Amino acid sequence: MTTPSPSLPDADGPAQAAPDAVAALRQELAERDDVLALVAHELRNPLHVLSLQLSVARLTAQSDPAQAETLARIDKALATLSRYTDRVTVLLDLVSARGTGYPSRPREVDVRDVLAGLVESLAPEAKYRGVEVELVAPGPCPAHLDPLIIEQIVDNLLLNAFKHAACSRVVMTLGTEHGGAGLRLEVADNGRGVAPEDRDRIFGKFDVSLVSGRGTGTGLGLWIVRKLSAALGGKISLECPPAGGCAFILQCPSSTPHGKLIV
Repeated sequence: MTTPSPSLPDADGPAQAAPDAVAALRQELAERDDVLALVAHELRNPLHVLSLQLSVARLTAQSDPAQAETLARIDKALATLSRYTDRVTVLLDLVSARGTGYPSRPREVDVRDVLAGLVESLAPEAKYRGVEVELVAPGPCPAHLDPLIIEQIVDNLLLNAFKHAACSRVVMTLGTEHGGAGLRLEVADNGRGVAPEDRDRIFGKFDVSLVSGRGTGTGLGLWIVRKLSAALGGKISLECPPAGGCAFILQCPSSTPHGKLIV
């Protein structure tokens, strides 16, 4: 019995399709870079303008002793704006890294103070959403890590609870593990919880829970949390107790190196 010879691809078949696929991928990457450039421009420019306007308002308030309360509010607004400007840069770095390496800039911080400042800055949002936020941290929690990464992780976890958990209370519990060599942060809410079929999927890019408590979102928040947790050398996990609600648990080293971290 004669075995038929394998047929060769036509000139316009799969062999020709490969260069077209490469060209399409290059075009997709170029378009992605264009979008990132546009995002950087559209976010950083108005933030810079707001910073200048607040600085002018600060100078005006500073010249009038009767405006001490206004001056304090402006200083707080400038500090918050500065943090969010830095975090826009963090997100752009994360998206553009695309699995190659995330730039980590660790320094000596008290994680309790970082979280307390974040809770204060999100207080108006929490009040608007009708959510009480409590930070439980028995004492100082010194660490050597990038505070912007911690801020971005917790900010996304809190906003996720505000928007999607249908909760009235969120409790953040900060502690240490492994004799102080590791951090453990639990962000627990008393909301509707997460369905079993959603518990892995919600960490995916552009994925949200099929049942969301208070509206829609981009589906990027928990994906960002997972990527930034990896940048800290840690992990994020989800627990949903039978009594209801859910708890996101961040576990990471209390010290991270300076430089590029694989994410």
